[in-house]
Amino acid sequence: MVRDLRAVRKGDKVTLTWSQPRDTDNPQFPGGHLTVARICRNISSSSSDSGLGCPHPLRQINLENSVAVVASAAHGKPNAENTFRLIDVLSESQDDSNLLQFAIYKLEFRDDQGRSAGFSNPAVIPLAPVLPPKGLHSELDVRGVYLIWEVEAESRLSLLRFDYRIYRHEKGSSKRLAVPYLRAVVHTPEGERWSGVDTGIEWEKTYLYSVTPVTRVYSQEGHLIAEIEGEDSAPLEIITHDIFPPAVPERLLPVVGHIRGRTFVDLLWAPNTEKDITGYNVYRREENSQPTRINSVPIPILSFQDINVLAGHEYLYCISAVDSHGNESARSPETAAVVR
Repeated sequence: MVRDLRAVRKGDKVTLTWSQPRDTDNPQFPGGHLTVARICRNISSSSSDSGLGCPHPLRQINLENSVAVVASAAHGKPNAENTFRLIDVLSESQDDSNLLQFAIYKLEFRDDQGRSAGFSNPAVIPLAPVLPPKGLHSELDVRGVYLIWEVEAESRLSLLRFDYRIYRHEKGSSKRLAVPYLRAVVHTPEGERWSGVDTGIEWEKTYLYSVTPVTRVYSQEGHLIAEIEGEDSAPLEIITHDIFPPAVPERLLPVVGHIRGRTFVDLLWAPNTEKDITGYNVYRREENSQPTRINSVPIPILSFQDINVLAGHEYLYCISAVDSHGNESARSPETAAVVR
């Protein structure tokens, strides 16, 4: 008899799988041969089987020649088995209730004379709602990709918790990743507005994102008893083109120096924290003039020596940061150096 019936729900589809010995003799009635499996589904407010029968089977399949067979064991092997798979589609009304209900699936097997050989183990699926994301769109800034969606007013059932998973894959790749994301939820009279930030992106990539609703079902004692995934949203394509300038460099310090008849100004500053900084630009001006960049290429270190200075002059310095995509930050506040 079948003891490995499993039911997995995604959205409104429940996939049933089980394995069965290819030797289909009826153990209850010698000489009988099992030919039919009846798919039974009962709707109950309890997750317990409670000996429910099968007054109205969903479907009846031929065990010897069925499209539900997805894998068959090799001939001649002991205990060879067939693996069956079948999909049941739930109606919309079955998960739209203020009372949590369960679909209890079982298989009943009958032989070629219509006699029952008993039932399989039960497989239980909660008929809890999943809340699909509405109006999914995106924004891009220096912190990463923001995904934003709306959720209609949620169920009043206290035993349910609603969540979302974000999946991402690079265009042209079949490898899909579940993205750990930072989230925020704003409550509105119509429902909720969710946003999630993916900070793990790489720049200059094309990504496809999808959002999957998740409903978690808890017992009265607060224990998780089931988790249901809804259907994935339509993919959203995002190109992570970096047009965002780095932060303004800080703590610029000019130091006037005199060594062996040479006069110069050493400039020091704190490093930016961005990972793609390639260098810094130094700007100088005197009073009543405009700043001019005095380095030819971005400076890859945290200091610069200005040797083109004259005694008796006051110079005003500021710096900017440049990243690997050519984005330049705003300039830092000016700092004065008086050369004597």
